[in-house]
Amino acid sequence: EFRLTAEPVKRELAKGMIINAWGYNGSTPGPTIEAVEGDRVRIFVTNKLPERTSVHWHGIFLPNGMDGVAGLNQPHIEKNETYVYEFTLRQHGTHMYHPHADEMVQMAMGMMGFFIIHPERPERPIDRDFCIFPHMFFIRPGTKTPDPSVMLDFNLFTFNARACPGTAPLVVKTGQRVRVRIANLSMDSHPIHLHG
Repeated sequence: EFRLTAEPVKRELAKGMIINAWGYNGSTPGPTIEAVEGDRVRIFVTNKLPERTSVHWHGIFLPNGMDGVAGLNQPHIEKNETYVYEFTLRQHGTHMYHPHADEMVQMAMGMMGFFIIHPERPERPIDRDFCIFPHMFFIRPGTKTPDPSVMLDFNLFTFNARACPGTAPLVVKTGQRVRVRIANLSMDSHPIHLHG
């Protein structure tokens, strides 16, 4: 059982640089949901945004009525309402969740999160497992709120809503098996490489 609250959040992108974003449970990206293939999950989503929303479980096999596309296969989650999603996980892998109600605005404001489904029987152990969401914001000088109407001319590039030099290193030991999961829901491609 998981609980997500869609809400406005203040996020420090780098030391002293705070923006007004939207996210889940006080953060952008939202908390990583982790479960095991075969689990039945129940997710309570409460909307504290100034507009209606929904949650789409990107790439997950589930009943049509749980897919989270507001106005198509579920009603919108209105302000101060809670909607319950419930489904059985029938695959494993790296997935995401994000809104499908005014999604261009809501995702541009930072609403997204990882949904990791671990295999019922892992092939081999992983020592370190990292999740990275590249994202791009456009924030006009002198303001703190992203402008969701800007589609390509971004001025802040982030990993997990942190801008360099505030990004965290991926610390591992020699000989460890490492998995790096990358999910991009921004409006542009984001080429990256691992330094060193």
